[in-house]
This record gives sequence, C-alpha cells and structure tokens, in this order.
Amino acid sequence: MSCCGGRRKAHKAWLISRPVRLRYLGEQSALVTGNATGTTYSFTTSERETDVDARDAPSLLQTKNFLVAPTPTA
Repeated sequence: MSCCGGRRKAHKAWLISRPVRLRYLGEQSALVTGNATGTTYSFTTSERETDVDARDAPSLLQTKNFLVAPTPTA
C-alpha cells in the first residue's frame, strides 16, 4: 500500500495545463497543427477563436497569426 498515492495523483492533476483561447488573425481559413501535441486546430474567418492546448500556444503565437483571446465569462 502506498502512503502518498493520493498526493501523487493530486500533483499530476495540477500539472495538466488549462487550454488557451486563441484568436486567428488570418484572411483565409486555416488548419494548424500544434508542435507539442500534434493536435490539429481549425480556424475560419467566421469562427476565429478556439481553445488550444497550452503546450501548443507558444508556437502558434510565434507565427503572428494568433493573439490570446479574452476568456468568455458566464
């Protein structure tokens, strides 16, 4: 029986990153693949914002085709 299994599980949950909402600035639709996760994200001129994995956000932001969008409030 492990004495710190619960703490280890809580620590791993803390390491899971929250998504980052990005706004696409391009003039045409785009499919982009995140460098870190390999996830494909779709952006169109009518749907410019989507949540991306926080690990993919830095490489997408470097392209200058994206900005961090404000998080929608309820």
